[in-house]
Amino acid sequence: MIPRNDVIKITESPRDAQQGLPYVIPAEKRATYINSLLKAGYDVIDFGSFVSPKAIPQMADQDKVLGLVDKTLGNARLMAIVGNMRGGKEAAREEKLDMIGFPYSMSETFLQRNINSSTLKALDTIDSLAQLCADSGKELRIFMSMAFGNPYGDKWNISEMQKHIEHFMHTGIKTITLSDTIGLATPESITEIFTKMIGTYPEMEFGLHLHTSPTNWNDKITAAWNVGCRSYDGVLNGIGGCPMTGYEMIGNLNTLNLLKFAKKHNIRTRLDEDALGVALMVAGDIYEMDLWHKAID
Repeated sequence: MIPRNDVIKITESPRDAQQGLPYVIPAEKRATYINSLLKAGYDVIDFGSFVSPKAIPQMADQDKVLGLVDKTLGNARLMAIVGNMRGGKEAAREEKLDMIGFPYSMSETFLQRNINSSTLKALDTIDSLAQLCADSGKELRIFMSMAFGNPYGDKWNISEMQKHIEHFMHTGIKTITLSDTIGLATPESITEIFTKMIGTYPEMEFGLHLHTSPTNWNDKITAAWNVGCRSYDGVLNGIGGCPMTGYEMIGNLNTLNLLKFAKKHNIRTRLDEDALGVALMVAGDIYEMDLWHKAID
């Protein structure tokens, strides 16, 4: 029996919005934005990543950003993405950080492109991060990139995905986000994969991270919700994407569309819409939308 719950959990991801921008937002402005998101009442804020600024300059100075964040403004848990143990150790030292995310993939090609790692090395890193998180009181969330298909010709099927998930389960990981990195998911594939994963591993929480156009999000969210997915990632304005795929960046699921879906179906969220309106104004101040659109044209 698939568990039912009338509350939708929302992770806001300024990290995914900002990592592919053609400009760098100053740490002070990034912190101001995170503070506005904290007031809005999100469940989780995926605020940034501890990676080399040479690789992703938009994510530099995360320690400075966190120093300016006021966690008393809300109850959201703060999460940062890391791609190796060096980043993991940096993240684990941050008292304000609650969660560490790791961008895994069944696609070894994408692992090499994204975090310069083989599959075996990535699995070893996950095992080490799980112990690091246990020792530092953090939660480890796995992002399963390319979860709905593989454009590089690497082996992909649901049975193969289950082998990887069972490794994570035995490592003690409780939260896995299935990521549609380049927009391959369909309502049918979402239904099939989430039905299998939720039904087979009821003790784990599976979330959905969609890269999708403004016109085809609703059927995908509906499909995921109807088979029991209750955790979703979003980005205000729907901007962002992964710059490491070798494919055109596709925007993120717009958080406002998630709210539209929730209202239509009488689903509760924890968001304060007045505070969210203020966060939208802050977003308008820090995101140079003309430059963003030029970057994806």
